[in-house]
Amino acid sequence: MLKNKLLLVILLGLFIIISLFAIVSDLSKINNKLNNIEHVNTKIVQIKTLTKLIKEIQKDRGLTNLYFSNKNKKYLYILTQQQKSVINLIEKSSSFLDLHKIKSKISVLHMQIRKNKLTQDEAFDSYTSIILQMINKSGKLLLYTDDKNIKNSLIIHQKLNFIQEYMGQLRAFIASILTKKAIDKKDYIRVVELNSLIKNYLQILKSYASYQHLNILSSIEDKLCVKQTYLIVNKIINNSIDTIDISALQWFNTSSCAVDTINLKVKDFLNKLQENAQAVNKNISSTLNMHVIFWVICILVFIMIFLMLYKIYIKMLEEHRLLVDYKKAIDNSTIVSKTNKKGIITYVNKTFCEISGYTEDELIGKPHNIVRHPDVPALVFKDLWKTIKAGNTWTGVVKNLAKDNEPYWVDAAISPIYDHDNNLVEYIAIRHDITDTIKLNDEIQNTQHELIYRMGESVESRSKESGNHIRRVAHYSKILGSLYGLDSKTCDELFIASTMHDMGKIAIPDSILLKPGQLDSDEWNIMKTHAQIGYKILAGSNLPILQIAAQIAHEHHERYDGKGYPQGLSGKDISIYARIVSIADVFDALISDRVYKKAWEYDRVIKLFEEEQGLQFDPHLINLFLTHINEFMKIKERFED
Repeated sequence: MLKNKLLLVILLGLFIIISLFAIVSDLSKINNKLNNIEHVNTKIVQIKTLTKLIKEIQKDRGLTNLYFSNKNKKYLYILTQQQKSVINLIEKSSSFLDLHKIKSKISVLHMQIRKNKLTQDEAFDSYTSIILQMINKSGKLLLYTDDKNIKNSLIIHQKLNFIQEYMGQLRAFIASILTKKAIDKKDYIRVVELNSLIKNYLQILKSYASYQHLNILSSIEDKLCVKQTYLIVNKIINNSIDTIDISALQWFNTSSCAVDTINLKVKDFLNKLQENAQAVNKNISSTLNMHVIFWVICILVFIMIFLMLYKIYIKMLEEHRLLVDYKKAIDNSTIVSKTNKKGIITYVNKTFCEISGYTEDELIGKPHNIVRHPDVPALVFKDLWKTIKAGNTWTGVVKNLAKDNEPYWVDAAISPIYDHDNNLVEYIAIRHDITDTIKLNDEIQNTQHELIYRMGESVESRSKESGNHIRRVAHYSKILGSLYGLDSKTCDELFIASTMHDMGKIAIPDSILLKPGQLDSDEWNIMKTHAQIGYKILAGSNLPILQIAAQIAHEHHERYDGKGYPQGLSGKDISIYARIVSIADVFDALISDRVYKKAWEYDRVIKLFEEEQGLQFDPHLINLFLTHINEFMKIKERFED
């Protein structure tokens, strides 16, 4: 039982550990996804801020280029205001973005521009370096996201940023060209390179962008200021600068519109991306909540199942304890043994060993024949095995033989034991020792038999008959009953009951009973009443032996042909006990001396029985009697008067 408890605790512990691992693993995965999406949302906000800052720095660069081309106060004022705007935006963004180096570079660059320490190209290149650095920074913010769609969208966003940057550079170069109203080879090459880069990036985007992204690109290209920007760029590339009829400032505004258009689409793109991320975040949060609810329900169900199983287990423990207590009680109060299907002993309790005198080692592995008493008929065991093999319980009293050859009696109940699949496993026998009861009953019966025998002797002694007469009649009756087929118990009862066959003579007057000569008719009629009187004396008892004695006393003077007394019964209407005792009584009366006659010769006696076969006596019984006459003669010789 301790091992079972330990095994249950171990299994339950393993189940709890595995369940907790599954719960933690599941919720951890969902929580990681949620954290990743929240990280993405944070980075998108940072990218939006960087994109806005890039736009402002690009504008700062364009105005710087105009300032270098014109060197008038109007452009200086506009540039100064734009520079302040850029610094303010950097300072606002520094709370969640590391822009200290960018701010330092921009501040130094602004100071150098105001103090004319840089050439136009140096200033332009410095701005461009800062802008490209920021575009690359925005692209790295989401390189480690697990969501492929978001990662792909951010790559497209970065490409759009490059297009915007190259468009901004075009704005600055062409503004400078229009200010000078002339174009040198260096500027021309740069315009062509930038235009080529923009077209290449557009082709790259179109080659793997989704339908949604293509719509964004189309809406940019369809914008009027974008078309006007492309028109002026193409004129410059085609060396048709003379046909351009707008000023440098107008160009700056038109190209700024194009840059702003791209920037606006980039902003919209980021907003939609953020909305998607928030939707995913909401879905994941909802999934997390559902999983939490699911696992809470699972835990509650598990607790309920555990409590149910625990109650069942406690009930099983209680039942097991009861079974153990019952086993102890049965072992202490009864004789218990178990055998396999072949009847080989597999278990005996202490009481079995004590009553049989054998040790447990001497009994285990042996058949029950080891304690079988030879007096028990084989039919008893045949009936026993037939009953238990049919799945029923056999009950009965069995006489056994102990190791010291002393008999003992048990009241036994033997039952088959089946498993849950209804397969026979073994047989169990529970016995109660009734040896003392059997011996007491035997003693009581012996006492009863002795009293009955003594009463019969007293009746016979009154009529001057020898006590050996009833002994011989009893033995004759028992032998003839056995030859007829009566069982041993009935033969024993017949042996005792036959001694009471003349019980009625106790009421016959001595003058008649003891008369040495022949009785007259009146005396004979009185003598014949002893059969009825004996019946009345014995008939009221509930004891089987006295009931048999009553029948014998009443009918032992009946004749097989119906001419007997007192009822005139015939054939088998006369009880078998009376028919047997009738032959025994007459045989002993003829073959022995009586007060009123001498013993007949053997041949004369045999002749009479042959003549009276079927008349006075049962013909079948006479055949048995005459066939085994030597056994009856041995009894006569054994108990001679």
